Order: sequence, then C-alpha cells, then structure tokens
Amino acid sequence: MKASFVFALVLASSSAVLAATKTDTIKVSGWNCEKCPAKTEAKLKAVPGVQSASADREKNQVVVKYDDAKTKPADLEKAVADSGFAVAK
Repeated sequence: MKASFVFALVLASSSAVLAATKTDTIKVSGWNCEKCPAKTEAKLKAVPGVQSASADREKNQVVVKYDDAKTKPADLEKAVADSGFAVAK
C-alpha cells in the first residue's frame, strides 16, 4: 500500500512538470467593428485551460495565455472560428 502511494505521488508530480503555460499570438481576419475583438476574446476565454486572452484591434491579433496540458493551438483556432472570424496564416 505504501509503495503504491509513493508511485502515485511521483506520477502526479511528473505530470505536473509536463504542463506549461504557453503564450501564443493569433492573427485574426474579419474584425469589422469595435465589438468583434471582444467576441473573439470571450470565445477564447471559454476554452478550458485558457488563462487570458487580450485582443488588439489595430494589430488584428489576440494574445492568448493557456495551459498546454489542457488546451492545444487547434482548440484556440476553433474558438476563433466559433466567434465568427478566421485565423490569418
């Protein structure tokens, strides 16, 4: 019993090390009004693992900070698309 507890503790510790906070800048196309960036921010903030999203309308981009163990770049791109806009490549 004691050995399995130690193993579980080591396993939990090692998976915590694998998770990292990442920051990505996503270029967005299609923002035509002042409310558009806020709509994209809201969709991104609703994605599990996203810690923050900050849109800059002048640069047509949003900076997203997220836990890469819970969220992948494809999830962020889907949230942008779900907000009604496109990721500019």
